[in-house]
Amino acid sequence: MNTVQVTVFILYFLLLIYFSRQGYKKSATLDDFTVAGWSMGLIINVATFTATWVSAASVLGVPSMLYSVGFAAITGWFAGWFFANALMPILAYKIRRPEFPVRTIPEFMRLRYEPFAEKSCIQAIASLTMIAGYLIYVTIQIKGLGMIIATLTGIPYEVGVFIFAIFILITVFGGMWSVATTDLYNTGIIVFGLIIAAIAILPQVGGWSEMFAKAMEISTPAVVGGNPTPAGGLLDPLGTFTLSAMVGIFISNSLGASVAPHWPTRLLAAKNLRTAVLTPLVSTFIIAVVFICLLILGVGARVLVPTMPDGKATDWVMPMLISQFMHPVIAGVMLAAIFAAALSTANAMTLHNALAITYDMIRNLSHKTISDKTLINMTKITLVILGIIAIILALNPPAFIAMAAAYVFGLFGGTFIAPMYLGLYWKKANKLGGYLGSIVGGLTYVITNYLITIKAMPGTIPAIVLAVAASALCIVITAYVSPPPPKEAWEPYFEPEISENTRQVIFKAMKNMAK
Repeated sequence: MNTVQVTVFILYFLLLIYFSRQGYKKSATLDDFTVAGWSMGLIINVATFTATWVSAASVLGVPSMLYSVGFAAITGWFAGWFFANALMPILAYKIRRPEFPVRTIPEFMRLRYEPFAEKSCIQAIASLTMIAGYLIYVTIQIKGLGMIIATLTGIPYEVGVFIFAIFILITVFGGMWSVATTDLYNTGIIVFGLIIAAIAILPQVGGWSEMFAKAMEISTPAVVGGNPTPAGGLLDPLGTFTLSAMVGIFISNSLGASVAPHWPTRLLAAKNLRTAVLTPLVSTFIIAVVFICLLILGVGARVLVPTMPDGKATDWVMPMLISQFMHPVIAGVMLAAIFAAALSTANAMTLHNALAITYDMIRNLSHKTISDKTLINMTKITLVILGIIAIILALNPPAFIAMAAAYVFGLFGGTFIAPMYLGLYWKKANKLGGYLGSIVGGLTYVITNYLITIKAMPGTIPAIVLAVAASALCIVITAYVSPPPPKEAWEPYFEPEISENTRQVIFKAMKNMAK
């Protein structure tokens, strides 16, 4: 790494610490720490939503997918994620509607399906799903940054992983406000970095039309020793995937992503219902710019280097572009953008993971009352522990970034899609349905996905489709064979005004009697 790149990085880190400290000042209460006091305005909410959306799985994984499979990445990944964005206003309209919204998604499961429970098992089950999924996803982000730092600076991969984990903790210790203020800064860095990187690469491939014309002619393997690419295969919307596999990827990345808890939590943090609904809609325009840039970088890299250097997987596409095809200043900004993308997702997921442990499990299941201050301190200690675990996992990470992300979204989809959407839009969804829907959906995805992977069962119907169908079927059947839900479970999401009894039930379930 040369002097210019070092200078760019130092400036980035100094500003990052400044924005993070601004968030620390606002996190005075448990509400501030968990959901920014339900008070985020549209600009900062769009920024934190966008920055969390554009992760290392996007900035590193999407160009890698485009390089190896071409337009199939658009069909399964681009289209899936953008469809998720289209679904989230539907989710926002209901989940942010109550006068006193929940603080976490597992807490929503509690209030919607068993509001009278002193200790909610469904809240604990939902939190366990989050912990498993986010450990994998945070590992993906840490791997991405460790890989970049090691390649372009000569620092050992292990050291790069440790450096990134430290910055995750710095930006997350102030809770949601700290994450959001750094996301506001990181969004600007991500968008600016990707735009100038795309502008730098496009002339080198002859422009937009010439790039695709050249891509059509590529028939070499993506990696040394791999299968040759069929002529025109890079522009095939299915690529080498079967239709059923592509449908599964699309659904995992769309329905699954729409209920991945870190995104609905940002809708909860909005200051009102209008802001919550507008956040994913406005974010879509910014994200579209980002993904056009990623398209140029991925396809452009394949045109510039038809086969990756010997010994390098396609995950190394972005480091190759930065080191070989970009001016040092642009390379420095792009490095900062990648760091920002990984950090803005990893810190949010680490925060939600810690809250899943302390708020949704320990506080929920504890026999003793835990004060808000104690819980915040407990969460900070948990953040450090999770950081250490993530570092250990990152030393032997998932091999393929974007595919691993799809599996996480599939797990979230199987567990949350039916309980959340039916719970928000169907009054009859009851406690037994909530339990069976989340457990059966999650287990069905894990089991069927494994059996399809080892070819023990055909993959004609994708695992995520089977999981969501099984989950929804459980909820519908139990609605007609078991007692209906109490009014207190559905009233906040269906009525403009709630009864005083429902209000008291909510306060007690959230252990927030001071209001």
